[in-house]
Amino acid sequence: MPPLSISYIKEKWQHAGFQKYFRNMGWAFGARGFSLVMSFFVGTFVARYLGPERYGVLNYVISFVTIFVFLSSFGIDNIIVRDLIKYKDKKNAVINTAFSLKLIGGILVIFISILASIGIKNDIYTTLLIAIYSLQIIFSALNVTDSYFQSIVRYKYSSISQFISTIAVSLLKLFLIYKGLGTGWFIFALIFEAATSALILLRFFLKEGNRIKISLDTELAKKMLHDSWPFILSSAFYLIYTKIDQVMIGKMIDTTSLGIYAAGVKIAEIWYFIPALICAVMLPAVVNAKEKDHSLYKTRIKRLFLLIFGISLAIALFEFIFAKYLILFLFGRAYMNSIIILQIYTWAGITVSVIMVAQQYLITENKTKIIMISFFVGALTNILLNIIFIPKFGIIGSAWATILSYVLIPIYILLME
Repeated sequence: MPPLSISYIKEKWQHAGFQKYFRNMGWAFGARGFSLVMSFFVGTFVARYLGPERYGVLNYVISFVTIFVFLSSFGIDNIIVRDLIKYKDKKNAVINTAFSLKLIGGILVIFISILASIGIKNDIYTTLLIAIYSLQIIFSALNVTDSYFQSIVRYKYSSISQFISTIAVSLLKLFLIYKGLGTGWFIFALIFEAATSALILLRFFLKEGNRIKISLDTELAKKMLHDSWPFILSSAFYLIYTKIDQVMIGKMIDTTSLGIYAAGVKIAEIWYFIPALICAVMLPAVVNAKEKDHSLYKTRIKRLFLLIFGISLAIALFEFIFAKYLILFLFGRAYMNSIIILQIYTWAGITVSVIMVAQQYLITENKTKIIMISFFVGALTNILLNIIFIPKFGIIGSAWATILSYVLIPIYILLME
């Protein structure tokens, strides 16, 4: 380890590369942090206004559609940034092909979500809400512009679009509460948020002289799908093991219990953006290090792991100790039973953070099959444990089922690696 002298720190601080990543980390954290904090606190007002039952319906609809979101991108979200960095001369082809694939996937998700809802016999109102909410996936196709800005380490535009869309949708939700409107209107608010963010980012993208259109480069599309097919299954398994608990609670118990469960989960997951953003911002640096210096590459991976593990452990301890005060202050006495859910679920954050770093490492090493199989193990375990635990222990059993299924993933990755 080098000596941590003032001159050493000053030298590293003035390094152009450090300044570049530090500024972009600031933009990313500022926007994402503001968005999550604003959305979270407005979300608590929504939860208090709707009450556990209607809040449960809202979360059921969101979780149900989210399970099928993996089809909207065909798994290419994980490789767009990589390809834009590696194939700079094919920028337009990569962006347009990715946009076209994601647009096709978004339309596919809308139909599948509706058919699945009818197939498991959701009531007409819930199916209608699912159909409406699934429309927001169409706007996610425009997120290829965000991938472009990530590839050139320029988070400023993504951050500005997030600031504006968050403020707009927060004001809209408060207006809906003021007017005393129903659950369906909050679904429309979520669509408005997705559209606003995507269109603002598109505006910045076009202003820089870029263009985007529906254009499928057949050879490039084949290569993307060939490289990303493990991510299609990985995303499917990931979304299942992170959202299936809420869908199963909604179907096996009731939406009131789901509302209670969702409140605890919301607080437990609010800080997940921290490890996700650190990994996203540092990915270009990790990829570049692998190409130039293997020793530096390994060092950066280790430091990334230690940083994220330490942050996640500290936050989990805080949430466990102050769970009661957090629930009462944010959600009110109607959600008292959410306290135990938060105290259990908060520990999942440590495992989630470890998985994020492991995933970045495996992506860089092109060992995507390990990610796919590990997520399959997690998804299958979560489903089976929920089937066993929910009838016996209710929502507490579901929280434990999720924790146990999360823990298996890094264990499997370690054994396979």
